Parts: sequence; C-alpha cells; structure tokens
Amino acid sequence: MSFKKFLVIGTTLVLVGGGAAYLYAKGFWGVADTPAASAKVIPDEAVMAGFISTDPQSWMKLQQFGTPELQTLVNQSLEDLQAETLKDSQISYEEDLKPWLGNVMVAILPTTSAETVDDSNLLTVVTIKNKFSLLKFANQLKTEDKLGKIDEIDYNGLTIVETIDEGRTFYSAVLRQHLVISEDLKPVQLAIDSYKGEPSLASEGNIAKLFSQDMDLLNPVAKFYIPDYTAFVQEMVANNPGVAPLPPATLEQLQAFKSVKMGVGIDDVGIRLKTIANVEPSEIQVEFQPNPGQIISQFPASTMMLLTGNGISQGWETISQSAQTDPQLQQGLNSLRSAANSINLDVDKDIFGWMDGEFAIGVIPSTEGILAPIGFGGVIVFQTSDRATAQATLTQLDTLAQQNTIQVSPRTVQGELVTEWTIPGQGTWLGHGWLDQNSLFIAIGEPIVEKMLVNPEPSLDQSESFITVTEALPESNSGYFYLDMDKTMTVVNDFIENTTPDTPEPAPDTQTALAILNSVQGIGGTVTQDNPSTHSFEMIITLESKTEN
Repeated sequence: MSFKKFLVIGTTLVLVGGGAAYLYAKGFWGVADTPAASAKVIPDEAVMAGFISTDPQSWMKLQQFGTPELQTLVNQSLEDLQAETLKDSQISYEEDLKPWLGNVMVAILPTTSAETVDDSNLLTVVTIKNKFSLLKFANQLKTEDKLGKIDEIDYNGLTIVETIDEGRTFYSAVLRQHLVISEDLKPVQLAIDSYKGEPSLASEGNIAKLFSQDMDLLNPVAKFYIPDYTAFVQEMVANNPGVAPLPPATLEQLQAFKSVKMGVGIDDVGIRLKTIANVEPSEIQVEFQPNPGQIISQFPASTMMLLTGNGISQGWETISQSAQTDPQLQQGLNSLRSAANSINLDVDKDIFGWMDGEFAIGVIPSTEGILAPIGFGGVIVFQTSDRATAQATLTQLDTLAQQNTIQVSPRTVQGELVTEWTIPGQGTWLGHGWLDQNSLFIAIGEPIVEKMLVNPEPSLDQSESFITVTEALPESNSGYFYLDMDKTMTVVNDFIENTTPDTPEPAPDTQTALAILNSVQGIGGTVTQDNPSTHSFEMIITLESKTEN
C-alpha cells in the first residue's frame, strides 16, 4: 500500500471511529506544525526521526531551477505518482488531502526481534492542520464505504483503530493535533503513552534541544534527527544480517558522537544539505585546523573535481594511536608497513611524515596523448616543510620504477625540472616535480604535467563556477570537495559518444538521470567546527536557473 493511501485510510478511520468526537471535545486551535511539536508524541526509545515539510511555498522554490527536460520529467513524475497512488479511489490530493494535511514525521523504533527494520518499526506522525476539511473528507469516505475492515481498541483512555485493507493491517490514533500510524500496535501504544506524559523525544533535556534549535536553512523541506548516534548505528547493524558486528574499538570511537541532525533546504543557488554533530570534545583526537586554501590557486580553472585538506601526517599519527586498541586496524597498518619495508621505505617517516601541509587531489579534462581515450587525468599536490625527505622518497620510487621496465627521465618545462615515467609504446603516464619550494605535484598523463607548469588560463580560485559553489559554504573550514558538473558531463557525454557511437536512444531511467545531472552546475562540500562540541558538514548543489522551452 502506498504511503498516501496508508495516510488517507488511517486518518479517516480514526476520525470516523471516534477520534472526531475527541477533537471536538478537546478543542483544536493554534496548531504547532514543527518538529518539536511532533516529537512530543514520539517515544524516547526512537533511534531516528525524520521531518518532511508539506509546505508548498518551500517546495515551490525548486521551480526556479532546471532545464526544460528536467521540468518536464518532474511534472510528469508527480502526475504519475499521484495517479498511481490514488487510482481507483476517486480521491484528489489537491481537493481532499491538501486542505488538512500538515507536516509529516517518521520515527524508527528499536526492533524487538532479530529481523530487519521494516514498516512495523516505523511510527508516522502527521499534523492535522484543518479539522473541518478532514472531517468533511472522512464523512465522504464513510458514505462511499471505502474504509475497509475496521476494529477499535481501547488503550489508556483513547481509541486505536485497527484497519485491514488490501491484506495489510495497520493501527491509527488521533492525539489532539496529531495522527499517529504504524503497521504494528506497539508503536501506537508507545505514542499514546508519551502523549499522556511518559518520556518523549521532546522531553529529554539535550534531546529536546535537538528538535528546537534552528539549522539555519532557508526553505527547509526535510530534517532528520538521531538523538543517540551510537544507539542508532548499533540498531542498524544489529538488524542487517549482511553486516558484521562492530568491534569494541569502533564502538568506543562512536562514543565521540552524541547526537546528529541533518537538514535539506532550497535557497537562491540550489539545494543545501547540512549535518550537525554534537560531539564529546575530549573524545575527538584530531584537532580542527582551518584550511588556508592557498593550494587552490595552483590548479587551472579547467579543473573539474578537487578535494583539499591539510595535515595528513597528523591524521596518520592519530590512526596509528587508535590502532593500539584496535587489533584489526593494527593488522592493516602492519601489512602496510611490511609492504613499504620491502622497498626500503619507512611509512611513518618516508611516506606520511613529510605530508604536514595542505594537500589537494584534482581531476582535469584532457583529450591529448595517453589521456585521449578517457578524457581526463589526475594530479595531487602536497605542501611540505620537509622537501628533502619528500624528494628522497620520490628518487627511491624512481629507482624502483626503472627496475621494473619503466623508463624514468628528467626534462625541463618552463625552467622547472620534471621527472617522467614512460612505458615504451604508450608514452608518459606519470610525472612529478615542484611547483615552488614547498609544493610537490604528481600528475597522471603528460598533458596534465604541462597544464600544471605551462598554464595560460586563470587559476581555479578565479573560476566563476568554483566561486559560486564555495561562496555558498562556510569560509572557515577543513577543506573543500568541489565538482564542476558542467565539465564533468561534457567528459562523460564525450566518452559515451566515442565508445558507443551507434547506441540507440537511452532508456527512460538513463534519460531521467541525465536530465537531473545536466541541471546541476556544481557540487561543493566542507566540514567546519562551530565550537569544540559542534562539528558541521555542509553541502551545496548549485542548479541551472530555469530556462523556457
């Protein structure tokens, strides 16, 4: 049964079966249609709650974005969904549901047996924003005899309606301004208990703050709350037979994260996703350090993907310390150290020890030389305060490559010395050198080596696409993830055309995916720290402004 039909039948049954009288008796004015209000009827046992806005003003913001193809697909998909959901019911969403349907919250409750999380673990809470429209609709359904088999259960002074429709059983109750629904009786009973005064997500101190605090999102359309992150992960793992139990060391690391909330909003440049984690500062082993961002100027504006950060050496030290209490991690590090020792390299000193500055990994389009078949190459840049050790490591790797039939030779590009690895008959596939005194680069493909040293185009930090994406993100951060979707789709489309020129028209699913991707301009993400107890991840998906056919 679809969610909308589930919602329609559940609501009308409750009201017709006795909930309507309760509404009238208690009064129903000044509806609070917020996550905090809905959380009052969600049991404190819930491991996650998701809040979905039905406010058309928020969703309508999306109408300013998208290519004509995407607009057509979205409109058609909505029409198809509505037709499929309400087929044979003679129910109109606009006329029958929209006038009374408020925001929706769905909570996941702990399972009581060794089965996977399914609908029986879900509690749906719907805000009723207009009782008169709802009662009118309920009476209409009752008159038309469309309510299926109904039984009433008295629980704690309230009526729970049991409904069997199309072979599925579910339970509903009205708790003043909220309708609660589940496919199992227990979640509805727990919701009534919370409504009557038992602990709820809205009554548990710091957890209550989780629902009341603003996430600073424009036009929020969805929010998700995880009151106890460790309990949530354990619940998901315990009820997924394909996932191995978490080792004690991992569970200990999870204790650093107390609660997590996520939100999705629609603003002037596109879709924004935000995750805020409340942490225990004493458990966070890596100190937050704002990334200077200077390394970005060393990449050309044509870069289509970039990942930046800093302090790899510090991260490696943290991992090494964690391995002392994690046997599986220690085994993996020992294997890595053994492999490095076999080529006379010390992982701690010769590989990670000198990576103490900024770093960036980039993907750059190119259709020349060895990169012609795939259309792009890669480059990684490290800033270091220990050039001597870094160069010694590269020299040792050059020697190892020569011993394995790879031709290693130096050449000068724009006055800078570059060492290139060449495979006979294939051309240069790797090169490394220095962009300045402290910036080492390693590039895949000779064209990328040339681009890093002989580059007449502006740098990436002057690119309009990069500026649009990063200006929409917090300035103080630990580094960026950036993807220029326009450039990426050009590479993808060229690759498809060159490798499968005679392919027939794409399947509908492929057309839908391409329409969505072609409407995205760029994607950016970053991690920041608001205070020692609050860490945030923010992502922005910039979209094409709506164009007319």
